[in-house]
Amino acid sequence: MATSGDYRRFMRLGDLRLAHTIDSRRGAPVLNNIASVTVLAPTCMDADAWATALLVAGPERGLLLARRLGLDVLMLLRRGNGIAEVGLGRFGTVAGE
Repeated sequence: MATSGDYRRFMRLGDLRLAHTIDSRRGAPVLNNIASVTVLAPTCMDADAWATALLVAGPERGLLLARRLGLDVLMLLRRGNGIAEVGLGRFGTVAGE
């Protein structure tokens, strides 16, 4: 299991929250509403790679890719002043159900 996000390492530039992760398509920090992405995979290396890739892809594209690949993913998304959880695979069920 591995988690990537901007919840610990970031800087503010005005109203922008700049992540320490770079989006190579733009050559600049990731700019999306993802606080974190956690991936459960057979190896930590795979989990870490997918967590970072899904963070960079963004919520819509990242979730589509994760769903297509059958990954176990938990995304925490900033919504207004709160956080919304989106889970796939083993993270898609609520404990006790």
